[in-house]
Amino acid sequence: MPVPTILSFQSRVAAGHVGSSAASPVLQMLGCEVIEVPTVLLSAHPGHGRPGGGTLPASLLAGIIDGLERVGRLDGIDGVIVGYLGTVENGVLAAATIERVRARNPKTCVLVDPVIGDRDGGRYVADGILECFHDRLIPLADIVKPNHFELEALTGRPIASLDEAAAALEALKVPLPLVTSLEWGGDLATLALIGGRRLMALTKPVARPPHGLGDTLGAVLMAHLARGLAPEAALARAIGVVEALIGASLSLGLDELPLVAAAPLVTHGPPRPLVLC
Repeated sequence: MPVPTILSFQSRVAAGHVGSSAASPVLQMLGCEVIEVPTVLLSAHPGHGRPGGGTLPASLLAGIIDGLERVGRLDGIDGVIVGYLGTVENGVLAAATIERVRARNPKTCVLVDPVIGDRDGGRYVADGILECFHDRLIPLADIVKPNHFELEALTGRPIASLDEAAAALEALKVPLPLVTSLEWGGDLATLALIGGRRLMALTKPVARPPHGLGDTLGAVLMAHLARGLAPEAALARAIGVVEALIGASLSLGLDELPLVAAAPLVTHGPPRPLVLC
């Protein structure tokens, strides 16, 4: 089959593996070409301390998109991943770019990772970004993958049970909604609605997990979908890769994803079976 091309509209760091700096190498390992449009360029993840760098202006990104269009690189894009935006204007541009891509390929798969915050630190994005995800980007998505905090924020409802989580996912009104880091009985769950079924995988929480796990999960999921795998099988592989990389980072004593040292786990790691719930 032809090599899939994925447009990555996310943050990038000079050191480490988060945002597009995690997604791009993972997509490439799994046989995809990647076109990157970095919304933010930082020295490293802010979790390591105050970073250098900053948000790239929408005017600059718009020029990149226009340049890609002039040389025909918006043609034949098979998937788009949208993550950390930095500004509302970047989110508006991402939505407009999706529409331009789909005018050329209506089958382009769009994965939106609505990066807003988490249950430990609360919301850490600028005003208006939540609404941009809710009003502009999620309506264009095939897949949406918020974490527990973000799903509550997007739907305006507390989530304390699987039924409440499933109802909140349904409220997003996308073909494949899933929630990660769902706090459930002392474990962390990934819950997805696939083909009218509720499917879940449980993971034991670890202290100080490496950053970039969600970005990696989205990239593995997108890569396998773009190469023709069914949604349940693609998600099982994505969760399996993330769990394997967590174990590798702990065994190697790293605070970053070991994408190079543990590359075979990305390409040949075992899938994590999902269970009906």
